[in-house]
Amino acid sequence: MERIYIYKGFERFWHWSQALIIGTLALTGFEIHGSFTLFGFDNAVRWHIIAAWALVVLIVFAIFWHFTTGEWRQYIPTTKLLKEQFRYYIGGIFNNAPHPTNKTVYNKFNPLQRMIYLGLKILVIPIIVTTGFLYLYFQYPKFGIEFQTLEPIALIHTFGAYILLAFIIAHVYLTTVTGVKPLSSIKAMITGWEEMEEKEIKIVVEEEMEVALKGIKQKLKAGEGKSELLDDALSDVEEKLGVKRETYFRDAISQSSAGYFCIGKDGYYKEINEAWIKLYKYDSRDEIIGKHYRLSRSEEDFKELEATVEKVLKGETINHGEVKRICKDGSEGYHTLTLSPVYINDEINCFEGFIIDTTAKHLAEHEMLKKKIRLEERKKNKDEENN
Repeated sequence: MERIYIYKGFERFWHWSQALIIGTLALTGFEIHGSFTLFGFDNAVRWHIIAAWALVVLIVFAIFWHFTTGEWRQYIPTTKLLKEQFRYYIGGIFNNAPHPTNKTVYNKFNPLQRMIYLGLKILVIPIIVTTGFLYLYFQYPKFGIEFQTLEPIALIHTFGAYILLAFIIAHVYLTTVTGVKPLSSIKAMITGWEEMEEKEIKIVVEEEMEVALKGIKQKLKAGEGKSELLDDALSDVEEKLGVKRETYFRDAISQSSAGYFCIGKDGYYKEINEAWIKLYKYDSRDEIIGKHYRLSRSEEDFKELEATVEKVLKGETINHGEVKRICKDGSEGYHTLTLSPVYINDEINCFEGFIIDTTAKHLAEHEMLKKKIRLEERKKNKDEENN
């Protein structure tokens, strides 16, 4: 079990401040409705108004934070895995079924949460706030509109409050049953550190590395080909996620079959990662940085790849499929290859990609093909003997 830093400081402050304010509004609101007596009617009204204004101020700051940090993207609705998530909540959760989605730094909410949270933010809470202030401060017929009664506004306000209360109850319940431990999700929202299984951490690492590698695009300028760029990106990831084991990410990459590379428009390597070095059987980055990519291709394969590179340098992102590589020691291997252009100041500066080793698969298929040919030959010989 490991911990990953998921929730930022303001995010936690906003969450608990909002919970406190809404709790105060609910408590004083029910007293205003006569459900019980706790503060006294006048005090309940006063505290209800103060909490309402506090919520408005918090909402303004939250909106500013969401848009300046890009966190608003967390609420973009998606139908991907929506049915799976719904089935999990109505049945799978009671059978210890695996969660259909994984929480990451850039994807904290599952599809249902995205829709529900977005609905609360753009519909339920605005309606509650609007009807609440309308009920408190609207003095008819000052604005040329005269209401016979404010009862409909009060009913809408109360209905919205009940929806919000139902959400809070469901939210607290699901928080306790979907975490690694009953209180782990609540603890994470206090400390910012989420407890995760190793497989979940791997997903977080891969996502964070994808973002970090994209950041390299902004650092790769003409004439720069420093091999430290990837190490810098890895260090940024380690610091951001708060993983204390210094070699965690480097180990994850070196043990993976995915190799990363970045090649300039002139065809010379600018950057590679440890997985790439391992696949090509080199000893260090220095042996390959600044070398042309033709050194790992046969003449025929190079011409085919060169044609693909030309398309990429024109702006296409291409899955080149399986290719054969020539390793440092002269041996051959196979891998799938994807290529995409890297833009610097709106111009293509170089191209990058990932390789996934398929040597074992290729050799297995080759052996299966040979076995099939031998069986067909035996069958053919047997048929000839019978005839």
